[in-house]
Amino acid sequence: MIHTLLIFGGNGLGSLLEVGASGIFWTPLIFLLSLPFMWKFVFGPITKALEERENSSRSAAAAAEAAREETERLKLAIQEDLDAARREAAKQVSDAKARAAEREKELMAAAKEEAEKERGRAKAEIEQSLNNARQLLRREVVELAVRVAEQVIHREFSDADQTRLVDDFQKEANLN
Repeated sequence: MIHTLLIFGGNGLGSLLEVGASGIFWTPLIFLLSLPFMWKFVFGPITKALEERENSSRSAAAAAEAAREETERLKLAIQEDLDAARREAAKQVSDAKARAAEREKELMAAAKEEAEKERGRAKAEIEQSLNNARQLLRREVVELAVRVAEQVIHREFSDADQTRLVDDFQKEANLN
């Protein structure tokens, strides 16, 4: 390198940077001649890489937007499904409550009906027991009256007389 500097006049590095009259002509010419090669081999790949990067960015942005829209759509669908499930659950609870209330009414009505039947049976049994007790009491009263009458009259009544007297007494008692 030192040898080259000495050949160009010994001015050192400054001689390499000097542009003479011919340099003004050759520099633009060389630039214009090399421009298609630079465009094809330097700027072309750079431009292509930048376009690919921009296209990749656009497609990534479009994919992200599509994913966001899909996520939003899925979110809305899930929310609608959740709302529908809540409405269905509330409806089922409401229906269950209504069925329970209806069943309670049915059970209460059946219990009341059974109580009324039982009350009627008990009333009939009481009435029957009262009638039986009245008849038994009347018989015993008649028999007692017959015994008292036998002792007062000193006459003995036959079984037929006693039955007739009891029946007559019962008839009179039933009429009053």
